[in-house]
Amino acid sequence: MIGKLNGYVDQIIGNRVIIDINGIGYEVSCPERSIKLVKEKQKIIVYVDTIFRDDSINLYGFLSIEERQIFRTLQTVQGVGAKLAMTILGYFTIHELENFIGHADEKSICTIPGVGSKVAKRIVTELKDIYSKQINSFNEVLSTKRNNIISALTNLGYSRAEAINLIDQIKEYINEETEIEELIKLALKRSNK
Repeated sequence: MIGKLNGYVDQIIGNRVIIDINGIGYEVSCPERSIKLVKEKQKIIVYVDTIFRDDSINLYGFLSIEERQIFRTLQTVQGVGAKLAMTILGYFTIHELENFIGHADEKSICTIPGVGSKVAKRIVTELKDIYSKQINSFNEVLSTKRNNIISALTNLGYSRAEAINLIDQIKEYINEETEIEELIKLALKRSNK
């Protein structure tokens, strides 16, 4: 089974990319969102899910392992095959999709072409527990960072209200990747002190 391809984009044909690896071209289906990010002749690494059918072998490629995992998870839902899972991943970002599923937002999921209310309901019902746990874990990380920033700012002489106001000004930068030290520097730049 092929798990990863590392080569150059030879051609882009619709939702398929031909990846050249030492003169051999692998034809890989990719989500529409990913296709928009690649250009011909660029170096590319895709994580592949290989699906065998009676009459064919299909390669589905993703720019991240997380995207490939969601592709696999979506197919565990009755009525969602590889083609529909690719459409779903091409329509929303991973974060948006996880949020919609985790918050049981069937209406947003129904906006995807080919996804009716029954399939949206099944996606939410069958996957909600997985993604609501991830959302809660993510929120815990953000809450801890926020509390650490408040503590640091109050130690520097800011009142709790001032610290909370500064955090509100930089909230779009608070995520799992950004270090607390960097966030504190951003908050201090917004301060008039």
